[in-house]
Amino acid sequence: MRTRSLHFFELSNLRTVAAATLATVLTFALAACGGSNGTSTTSPPVTTAQKTAVQVNIGDSPSDWMLAFSMNINSMSLTGSNGSATVVSSSVPIEMMHLMGTMQPLNMVSAPQGTYTGASITIGSVTVMYMDPNTKVAVQKTISGPISTTVAFGTPMTVGSTPMTVGFDLDLSKSVTIDSSGNLTMSPVFHVTSGTQGSRNPMDPSNGGIQGMMGSVSSVSGTSFSMTSMQAAQSFTFATNSSTVFDGTSMSGLASGMLLMVDASLQADGTLMATRVQSMMNSGGVMGRGVITAVTGHPPTSLTIVMQNGAGNGMMSSAFAAGVTIDLSGSTTYQIDEDGADMAGLPFTPTFDDNHIYPGQSVMPISSSGMMNGGSGGMMGGSSMAGTITASTVELESQGITGTASAAIASGATTSFTMALPSDSAFTTLTGATSVTVFQQPKTVVSSTSPIASGTSVHAFGLLFFDAGQWKMVASRIGSN
Repeated sequence: MRTRSLHFFELSNLRTVAAATLATVLTFALAACGGSNGTSTTSPPVTTAQKTAVQVNIGDSPSDWMLAFSMNINSMSLTGSNGSATVVSSSVPIEMMHLMGTMQPLNMVSAPQGTYTGASITIGSVTVMYMDPNTKVAVQKTISGPISTTVAFGTPMTVGSTPMTVGFDLDLSKSVTIDSSGNLTMSPVFHVTSGTQGSRNPMDPSNGGIQGMMGSVSSVSGTSFSMTSMQAAQSFTFATNSSTVFDGTSMSGLASGMLLMVDASLQADGTLMATRVQSMMNSGGVMGRGVITAVTGHPPTSLTIVMQNGAGNGMMSSAFAAGVTIDLSGSTTYQIDEDGADMAGLPFTPTFDDNHIYPGQSVMPISSSGMMNGGSGGMMGGSSMAGTITASTVELESQGITGTASAAIASGATTSFTMALPSDSAFTTLTGATSVTVFQQPKTVVSSTSPIASGTSVHAFGLLFFDAGQWKMVASRIGSN
């Protein structure tokens, strides 16, 4: 009896173990097939955030004791809730002073939709050119890098389905300090703005507008072309249509290497539509942009300028924030870049020619031959002179100035006011002028939704003329500092 009972007990144990094993096998089998009792346990698929075109612009809040400020942005990225967006992955040279009061595109990125709260930026080497108020000579200084900074957005930026623009305004007056020995230090301060395509003025940089972007044609395809700019992280592709204005060329006339100035606007599909395409010079030529520090001869035989931008044969980023000699001849032509300027009905005659060209003005020398690198002399002497351009054309360009307004400024008005200049302004050191008369035209953009009070520190961007013993600016943009 005892033996039989033990045998029976062992058989029962075996049956229990077998049942448990079978249940376990069935459980794993059902799980492998997607679940049991019709309930799936499969993990939900991972969703990827949709992406939207974001135009990243860079500009300069005023600090006009400088003539030029050239830096290399080594890296830049936007930080968002659904991932980051890389803006700069390899070094890009940027000169900031020619962007006073305006902005230019740095890159067009495809950013994951979501909320962005900041950006990370690393700046490499920095070169500054300024006027010494005592010697009246342009001085070149460097600031060693790298300089890394994290920019926290005061208001989180939401990237939705509509293409948009984010602008990084480098506040040089708060970013760079100089001590009594002339030593410079930098701690970057950026102000960030954003806007969406289709809102307000489509040509406003805050809404994706591009004005006077300089570069060379890299490719042409159908009714579109791509252009490379020295001061951008990528080449930009521009579409054209029947409304695009061509100046000095046509769509069929565009060719690789041609030097252009382009205006464009951001479209609803994230592309750029060229509104104006101006041919400056064919392949093999060069164009620059900078502030005149010296005029030699009358009529002039040469200019010395502090270079702020350029494109074409022989132009290198090392020329930015350095001196360049502009050789002139009797056949050199002079013209005014009226793009973006409202010149109608002015109470004076704007004149720019070989008898009306002065230190302090911003100009673009254009040559059919390349820039000859190296050189010496000029107002800056020695190592800060980067080369020579033999100009066939010199064009007056818009520039920025800052000061205190003598009257209230309201959008849509047609008026003029006196801008009192700061005593340390490079323009004041160059010219001796303590004020500029600013003309606000019907098409002048005032960057304020409410009137700017008299006595406010403001910046103006426009064409600068010396007429009847006075400096006069025809402003295309005015804003408070």
